[in-house]
Amino acid sequence: MMNSSFTRKMQALFLLFLGSSLVFLSKASAATTPTMIIEEAKFAIDQARRAGADKEALDDLVAARSWLSQAEKEYEAKKGFLARLTSSEAKDREIIYLGTMAKLKAQTAEAKAKKVSVLTSLKDSRRELSDYQNAVEVMKKKLAEVEKAREIQAKAEEERKALEEVRRKAAELEEQKKRELLEAQRRAAELEALKQKEIQASRLEESARLAQKERELAEAKLKAEQMAAQQAREAAELKAKEERLTIEREKLVVLQKKAEALAREKTMLSEAGKIPRAVVKAGDQEIVITLLAINLFTPSTEISESGQEILDQVGTFLKKYPEHKIVLRGHTDSTGSESANRAISEKRAAKVRDYLVAYQNLNPSRVTSEGLGPSQPVASNATEAGRALNRRVEIAVQTGE
Repeated sequence: MMNSSFTRKMQALFLLFLGSSLVFLSKASAATTPTMIIEEAKFAIDQARRAGADKEALDDLVAARSWLSQAEKEYEAKKGFLARLTSSEAKDREIIYLGTMAKLKAQTAEAKAKKVSVLTSLKDSRRELSDYQNAVEVMKKKLAEVEKAREIQAKAEEERKALEEVRRKAAELEEQKKRELLEAQRRAAELEALKQKEIQASRLEESARLAQKERELAEAKLKAEQMAAQQAREAAELKAKEERLTIEREKLVVLQKKAEALAREKTMLSEAGKIPRAVVKAGDQEIVITLLAINLFTPSTEISESGQEILDQVGTFLKKYPEHKIVLRGHTDSTGSESANRAISEKRAAKVRDYLVAYQNLNPSRVTSEGLGPSQPVASNATEAGRALNRRVEIAVQTGE
């Protein structure tokens, strides 16, 4: 709609210019001399040429030059012998007419050239608007990744609370175990005291009450067996509680490791986010640092100066976590053949690996590279901005077990 309105305005201006030119033509003979109109026509032709009429309005420019050539011939003829035989005033009007036509044609050519220039400028503005809209989409994706990082932080807080609850339950089980152990010891002491009392009483009454003693001994034996069975049951229960406590402790260790891993991943995301011109996100057991090819390589696929500065900061980040493996993945847009794009993506990933190993002293055994070509686009390949986003190198830092 904007282009249609602009085109109608340009057409109206052009028609207004032609109408003014025709009015000017009707008055030119009374306002100028042959010499003046020829000079004005030359100036108008030069202005049209400067405006690009030799490319955008060549027919009008050629016609203007033709009219000017006729005017100049008539002007020269006026000076000759035969001109003296004709009316000087009639010859001047003819020359002024020819010169005026040359001037008008030149002005028409200039107007057409400027119209094309304005339309070209409008197309460039539209292309810039499209690039800006694509940039806005990229920023939306970055905001989504920030929101994901917030979700990770919230999840870590939930894990921390769960860990505290497990610790509380473990402390309660430990306290309960102590109480039960003390109770078992007290019962055993009471049984031992009772047993000694019964033995002593039976000895004092042995001669007089042998039958009673045997009965009491039998009863004491039965009680002792019952107590032994009770102690065995209590020991089994205590062992089961100890096993449950061991399981809870193992769960506590797992939760502690998980919380530490989440905190470590959060720290790594924060530090990686400080790398210039990098897009950082948390993947499946990996942190992915995305760098656009335009920021890393020269047209001949060599590391540029700005790319070296970026990779130096990437190397500084990676050296903080030497225990993590690194996978470099090269990507391209869909322009060209599949095999050519895969070869380019492999070369770019290898160039980044070689630089990090050579200049950042990364252990070669922890860094691998691969080229995926155009198989994993992140944006549409229909626009230049989208293709630029697809031409990238991903640095995947492995965080899983």
